[in-house]
Amino acid sequence: MSAHPHPEPDCEALADNLGAGPTPGAVPPQPPVRAARLFAAGEALLTRLDTLIERVWPRALNPLAQLGPATNAMLLLATLSGVLLLIWYSASVQSAWSSLAELGPRSAGGIVRSVHRYSSDLAMLLMLLHALRTLLARKFADARWLAWVSGVGMLGLVWFIGWTGYWLVWDERAQLVATGTMKAVDVLPVFGEPMLPLFNHDRTVPSLLFFVVFFLHMVLPLAITGGLALHLARLSRSRLLPDRRLTAWLTGAVFVAALLVPATNAASAHLAVKPAAFSLDWWFLWPLQLTARLSGPGLWLAAGLAAAGLFTVPWWLARRRLRPAFQATVDVSRCFSCTLCSHDCPFGAITMVPRTDGKPFPSQAQVDPDRCIGCGICAGACDTQGIGLAWFDARRVGRELEGMVATEHARGARPAIAFVCAQGDGGWELFDHVGWARRLPGYTVRPVPCSGWVEPKLIERLVTKGAAAVLIVGCGSAETFGREGNRWMPARISGTREPALRPNRADPLRVAHVDFDPIRPERLAMVAAGLLRAADPAPAVHTGRTAGWLAGLGVAVAGLAGLLALANAPFRSPEPPEPEFIVMFRTYGDWVEGVAADATPAGEDQRPVHMRAAQPVQRTRQPVVVRVTVNGRTEEHVVRPKGFTSDGMAVGEVRWRLAPGAQTAEVYLWTRGDTTGEPARRWRAEWTAQARRRHVLAYEPEAGFIWAP
Repeated sequence: MSAHPHPEPDCEALADNLGAGPTPGAVPPQPPVRAARLFAAGEALLTRLDTLIERVWPRALNPLAQLGPATNAMLLLATLSGVLLLIWYSASVQSAWSSLAELGPRSAGGIVRSVHRYSSDLAMLLMLLHALRTLLARKFADARWLAWVSGVGMLGLVWFIGWTGYWLVWDERAQLVATGTMKAVDVLPVFGEPMLPLFNHDRTVPSLLFFVVFFLHMVLPLAITGGLALHLARLSRSRLLPDRRLTAWLTGAVFVAALLVPATNAASAHLAVKPAAFSLDWWFLWPLQLTARLSGPGLWLAAGLAAAGLFTVPWWLARRRLRPAFQATVDVSRCFSCTLCSHDCPFGAITMVPRTDGKPFPSQAQVDPDRCIGCGICAGACDTQGIGLAWFDARRVGRELEGMVATEHARGARPAIAFVCAQGDGGWELFDHVGWARRLPGYTVRPVPCSGWVEPKLIERLVTKGAAAVLIVGCGSAETFGREGNRWMPARISGTREPALRPNRADPLRVAHVDFDPIRPERLAMVAAGLLRAADPAPAVHTGRTAGWLAGLGVAVAGLAGLLALANAPFRSPEPPEPEFIVMFRTYGDWVEGVAADATPAGEDQRPVHMRAAQPVQRTRQPVVVRVTVNGRTEEHVVRPKGFTSDGMAVGEVRWRLAPGAQTAEVYLWTRGDTTGEPARRWRAEWTAQARRRHVLAYEPEAGFIWAP
């Protein structure tokens, strides 16, 4: 039975009585993107990969055909395993590392931890592939800008959640994550004092900040739901999760990875020691290559340029086109309220609104220009040509083809018509007319915006007027430009979706829809030849069951190996190995009192005596001077107090690169703004500097100098 019943009135007869109507323009619109040929070449490679995978597995098990839903499945698995991991994890600087290190690699807690890590890695891989495929398929231009922008935002959000997750392990990786983050944060006016110096030694690490990171890691995944709502807002029939079998395969692969290569800690974080080398999860921690080489402003500049470039792709890479030039338009005089176009639109761009022309029908179609991408699927859903593309009008195209078929039939020939989706070649302007004529000998090839553009009624008329066969060729990509053209066209031909092909008007043996396989074009040739013989289309040729599963297993193993290789790749810290002597200080300068700038002279103050200030003064503090002498070499630094009125602490840091070996250092501190007189504090020590070691001297007003050699 049809999913949508025919409307009660004979819309076909009513529309035919209206006549041909005006002939719209036939100028194809500009391509939606710049460098269309480059995108078409990339998309062709992915289409070939699709066809290779689908020789072994059905499309429901092809992860490249369900990258978005597959990403959601892995994010859900990462969330569930993360919640379970709280059974074993202790969220504190002192015990975070040990709580994870104590988990056996194949214990319940160890497996949950590994599943949490590898499901996150797989989600990032799938998300990157989804972004790449969307880019190559040109699905970011025009009305699709919201999906692209929200997708880029979610990509950044998922990365940041993973970044904070590695902080919570508090190993050597977390040490570099924390220092790199604080280098960037200190540029912002967020904290009153610089935070990076607190990560020079274990003693000064703020425990509260660790809890804030833990809180962000727990709460930020909730924001993904809001991002998904925006991401899918302009799609009809969107799927949140993939086929259950694919979900099971991906989950099984994650568990296999967790058992074969368990996730482990790096060495425990010791902030006074510079990490040398460890394994790195490049899916999330690749920015460590930048944080050690760039300053805080440099990190923000790099991040800002990358974000600006990605977020604005729909504007700088897409062409600015007038909407009427490519979007669907409605001829209200031919609309009879059947609602089929609104049901079939993949983007929810068509709604039924009250009539505006007074005709005895309850509603009429209306196109939302903020959603329509100009795929033309609505034209194939309309029996009466009441909606379609102005530049590729169904009435004009139908009249041309019907006239050609009738003329050829009158000469004793029976022409065959092939409607080929132009998106398979990368768009209208790249359609290979000569190549398709070679692939389909005996056929008159006509490119169409989408296979779903072809209206069953047009097929019926062509067959009735003498066409030997009508072949509809869809693009073989799993990420089609119009989303659902290859889904609705076979359903219309088989009669399971309206408008349906009527067998009494056109012999079903002379009509077929086939997805083009660029690797095996002979499949298309066999179907085309079968139609000309009025025979059943040739069956698909599949690899043998055993060979197919072995090939599929090989692909899965190769993909899993690549995932694990980048998740456990070697990394050598770019920090120089020379030891450092670091002097950190937080102290107050002496008070300086003076007459307030806005104070009224005593002789001019007209206020009552009891309202006058006893001593209108402005209190500020002197700068703090620090002199550091290391092995006879001296540096002097003047640090001004913080605060709008310069009445806060003076906070500073002095770093010295050392050569390994014996060292002698002296530190003098003055709080009165200059070096006259005796220093307020002094310190001297001798020690042996070690490679990759930070030797930290901290000064606090209450505790004085604290030496951590």
